[in-house]
Amino acid sequence: MGIFGGRKARTDGGAVVSDRGSSRADLDALKQFVQTRQGVEGWIEPQTSVTHTTLLLVAHDGESIRRRVTSAQAGHDFARKKLKIPVYDSNLVPIAARKRDYDLRKAGATSSGRTTTTSRPTSARTTPTSAPAPSAPARRSPREMRAIMTLESVAGTEPLPDDPSFDQLMKVYRKARSQAHPDRQGGAREKWDTVEDAARVLGLPD
Repeated sequence: MGIFGGRKARTDGGAVVSDRGSSRADLDALKQFVQTRQGVEGWIEPQTSVTHTTLLLVAHDGESIRRRVTSAQAGHDFARKKLKIPVYDSNLVPIAARKRDYDLRKAGATSSGRTTTTSRPTSARTTPTSAPAPSAPARRSPREMRAIMTLESVAGTEPLPDDPSFDQLMKVYRKARSQAHPDRQGGAREKWDTVEDAARVLGLPD
């Protein structure tokens, strides 16, 4: 099978994942990451009952990007032949600790930025200052990314943007709840509980 899938993909649990394994935009994003970072390595994250197969790239400083691929073999071939980087199976080779360290640093910086306050000057006259430059949106944690992928998989929708809005998340969440409802699953609650767990990770209301 090539990089692009032609049939509607389903997980082992029967959930529709997407009409394709990976889009041209996914592959272009992976290529750009390799071209603009140093020391990039790849990890294939196998498909589970609720998530699609993904290719995770980690740079030398721990910065990372994750995109869907059609299959583990397609991801290996793309990493080795197109990206020219080493690639591993995440079930056999643990993901580099530098990724976790980078994510923790980013999370700490985001937290500090939200809690830091500045005191106002007490002088009667104030000097106008230029507005601060808008900050880039905070990266979602790996746990949040897995939760988003779970909702996408159960709902059978196309992948959301890297930084989806609340309304976009709620739309996919509602569809996932509908697909996973026990009445549709012969009374089984496993998929329903999985969707609810993902929503809690993302802080989505019922």
